Amino acid sequence: MKRFVRAGIISAILCAAVAATFASCTWMPDNQVKNDAALTFRFVRTKAGELPDTSRFILRVIAAGADEPVYEGLYGERPAVLQVPSGNYEVSVYSGRFTAPAFDSPLYGDEKLVVARSGETLAVSFLCTPQNSGVQLDFSERFKTRYPGKVLLKQSQGQLEYGYTERRTAWLFPAEVKICYSDGKTDNVLLRRTLEAGELRRITLDATTSETGSCFSLALDTTLVRREEQVVIGQETGGDGLTLATAFLASELGAADCAGDTVWVQGYIVGGLTSDGTVDFACDTAVTGTAVVIADRADCRAPGECAVLHLTKAAHKQVLGLDNPANKPTIFHRKIYAQGKATTYKKFPALTNICEYQLE
Repeated sequence: MKRFVRAGIISAILCAAVAATFASCTWMPDNQVKNDAALTFRFVRTKAGELPDTSRFILRVIAAGADEPVYEGLYGERPAVLQVPSGNYEVSVYSGRFTAPAFDSPLYGDEKLVVARSGETLAVSFLCTPQNSGVQLDFSERFKTRYPGKVLLKQSQGQLEYGYTERRTAWLFPAEVKICYSDGKTDNVLLRRTLEAGELRRITLDATTSETGSCFSLALDTTLVRREEQVVIGQETGGDGLTLATAFLASELGAADCAGDTVWVQGYIVGGLTSDGTVDFACDTAVTGTAVVIADRADCRAPGECAVLHLTKAAHKQVLGLDNPANKPTIFHRKIYAQGKATTYKKFPALTNICEYQLE
């Protein structure tokens, strides 16, 4: 089984550095250097829903401390195996360029430091996440009547006019944004908000009926939509599945290319499968006693992010089977590590023939 390497996600503000010319590839100019290691690449999943066309993502590979990349170009045009000298490499992939606030411009990406060893082929797995922040504004009729100018979203990297009939999402950097009103002569700051990468913030602006010419007030209805996660530092993206300490995350099992192998997987017990193959996250209906559903987060409610532990042994069913109401208070939402054969069960990535497990 290949050894997969994953690392942390960089700040979205650094995404602009990926710019340069995307259509061309730059190869290491020193032909005398021995290419005694190799890199391959793949996407494992995203925490942001569906990704854009990943073949159009920009892949950049550069030796640590070097000025010129070993490879820089479209992900879809990368070599199947990139031969490189052994050493440390900074590897990044982004869905495009983001240099100023813009509409309909979500940015996804990942970056990591990998070690390519002589004689090895290292499979680099990208876990792409949102790198910028979305803002949607709504305006009451009172606001539009009293402030007939225009609203601007301002950041240090640029500004964006947000029309009163605008329905698109404005994408900005994960930093402070000033929401300003402009009458054509001066720009007045209405409010400031600090944005985080991967959040979508919806703000409704209203105005009072006061006729005081030099002042105004705003009623704000702000809804922040964000994904809740439980993150253990150093364990955010799982491992290679070979040991309990490097167990795959539940959401990675299906993309791990390990069907038939004996691997470890980790996750929180979030529900069970019913007889028709659907997930019951509350375990209030008639779930079967042979399929425990696990996910990366204890509060997960998305079947597409889950994996299944297929219980075939009576001893495992007795302790983990959620058809037994007595088991639910004991194991529900607890973290479990399990070792078994990677397979598919009722269309879910799964482990079967479980030989060992550990509850936390």
